[in-house]
Amino acid sequence: MYDAKDYRNAAIAYSAANRSVTEPDPSDVYNEACSWALAMEPDSAFKSLKTIVGVSFFRYTLLTTDKDLITLRKDKRWQLLLYKIEKTRLIRLSKAKLYQDFDLMVSSLKEAHTGLYWYNSRPAFDSICNARRALIRDGMNALRYYNIIAPVVASTREGHTYTRLGDQASAFMVFSATYFPFHIKFLNSLPYIINDLGAIKVKGLVLSRINGVPMDEIMKRFLSLEPSDGFNMTSKYRWIEENGKLSTYYAYSFPTVGHFTIEVSDPSTGQKQVFSGIPSVTYNSFAKSYRETVGNIPNATYTVPASLKFDSTAHSAILTFNSFASDEYDAVKMEFHQFVKDAFAQIRQQGVTHLIIDIRNNGGGDEGFEDYLLSFLISKDYTKYRYVQASSFSYSFYNNSDYKFDWQKLEKMLKGEHYLDKDGSILRKPGIEEHEKPQTNPYTGDLYILTSGLTYSGGAEFATLAKNYTKAIFIGEETGGGYYGNTSGNRIVLKLPNSQLRIGIPLLKFVLNTPDESVPFGHGVIPDYPLQPTIAQYLRGDDAEMGFAKDLISKKK
Repeated sequence: MYDAKDYRNAAIAYSAANRSVTEPDPSDVYNEACSWALAMEPDSAFKSLKTIVGVSFFRYTLLTTDKDLITLRKDKRWQLLLYKIEKTRLIRLSKAKLYQDFDLMVSSLKEAHTGLYWYNSRPAFDSICNARRALIRDGMNALRYYNIIAPVVASTREGHTYTRLGDQASAFMVFSATYFPFHIKFLNSLPYIINDLGAIKVKGLVLSRINGVPMDEIMKRFLSLEPSDGFNMTSKYRWIEENGKLSTYYAYSFPTVGHFTIEVSDPSTGQKQVFSGIPSVTYNSFAKSYRETVGNIPNATYTVPASLKFDSTAHSAILTFNSFASDEYDAVKMEFHQFVKDAFAQIRQQGVTHLIIDIRNNGGGDEGFEDYLLSFLISKDYTKYRYVQASSFSYSFYNNSDYKFDWQKLEKMLKGEHYLDKDGSILRKPGIEEHEKPQTNPYTGDLYILTSGLTYSGGAEFATLAKNYTKAIFIGEETGGGYYGNTSGNRIVLKLPNSQLRIGIPLLKFVLNTPDESVPFGHGVIPDYPLQPTIAQYLRGDDAEMGFAKDLISKKK
C-alpha cells in the first residue's frame, strides 16, 4: 500500500500490526508515522513518533532528512520531538543485563565468525573473553561497556569485524560529548598534530601527552579497540587517524572534560612545550574542523574513485584506484569495468612502458573488481582462492540481528552458493564468482604498486594477486589487508538487546592461493621499498611514494 501511495491505508495497516505485539519494532512505528505524514494526518504521525523518539528511536539524521516527514517540520511540535534526542542521556545497566549481552556476543562470534580461529587458538580466545567479562561492573553505561567488549571483537584479528555504539549512545556522542580539538597524522607510529588552534601553533609537532597521560599509554588502549587483519599494525594507525577518529576514541574512552592540557615536542630538536586550558569542542565543531584541516592539505583527500594520467616524456602512466566499491563509481557516473578497459587501451596506444598503480586509499568494495584489474596485467590463468568457507547455513540469533525479518534471504544465498564438504566444512560451490581470465593483450611493461595501511579487503587482495602473478615492485607501507586472505563477504550485524551495541560479524573466509609464501603469517604485502613521507612533506602535499616511484623509473631510462 505504501509503494502504491495508498498512504492512509498503509498507516492503518502499520498501526494494526504495531498494536498486535507487546513491543513493536521502532522501525515499524517510524514507518507508520511516515505513512500518516504522507496521508496528511500530522496528529496521528506525531502520536506515533512520540512513542519512540527519544525512547527507542534516536536516528536524528534520518528524522531531519527523510522526505516522508517534510510536512511535519514546520509544526511547532517538531522541534520538541528533536529536543528529546538532543538531550538524551546514557542509561546505566545492571550487571545481569551486561552479562547477558556479553555472553550473546561471544556465542554469536563463535557461531558465525568463520575466521575466528585463523589467528587465535580456542583457549586463547576464551582466555581473552574471560578476562574482559571479569571487568564488567554493575551500573555501566554503553560507553564504558564499549571499552569492555571492543577488545574482544578486536581480538578476532579481522578488520571486517566491528563494534559500534547503538543509536542512543551515538546521539549522546553527537549532542552531549566533548572532543579533543587537534587532528593527528601518524608517521612511523608517531602522532603528529596537523592543525593549529588559534594562537596555539602546534602544527607539525609530535603530541606526547594529553592531560598528563603519555601518548604511548593512550595509543595502547586505542589500538586494543581497533581490529585489523592478523597481526597487522599499519591499518590500525591509518584507521585511528582517518576522519579524526583519535578524538572519537578519546571521547569514548576517557571522562568528559571541559579543557585539555597537551605536551608536544619538536621532531627536529626534541624541545618540549606544554599548553594548558585548551577548550574541548562539540562534535559538530570537531567534524567541521577536521574537514577544513584535511581540505587544506594538498593530496590528503580524493574526489574520484579512479583516474589515469600520462607522462609521455617518461613513457609512463599513473593508474589510481581509490576504491573498488561500485557505489562510489555510480556516484560520479563512472563504470569500473569500462574505465579499466578504456584505461589499458589508452596505455597500449600511448606506448607506456612504466605503469604505476596507486591503491593506497583502496579499502576494497565489490568482489571481482580486484581480479578484473589483474586480468589486464597477466598472460596466464591462475587459481584465485584455495577455498571460500562459510560458517553455517543458518544462525540462532536472527532475532537480535539485522536479518530479523529477512533471514530467509540470507539462508537462500548461503545454501545456493555453498555445499557441505565431507569433512563438515561449508565451502563455496565451483563457478560462484569465478575470477576474470587474462585479457588477450595484457600490459607487459614495468609495474610499480603503491600501498598503505588503508589498502584493505579487495584492495589488499589485488596486491596479493599482483605479488604472486606479476613482477610488480611495491612501494609504501605494508597493506592493511591480510596477504593470505580475509574473513569478509556477507556480514550479519548482531544487536545486543540491552546495551544496544552492534557487532558486525563477517560470514565468509576467503583463503587466497599464494604460491609465494614469503610474507610472514598474519601480515599484509610487505613493500620492496618501505616509505612514508616526513611530516613536512605531508603538510606541503609532497607525494613521497609517488616521487620515489618516478625516481626509479627515471633511473631505468
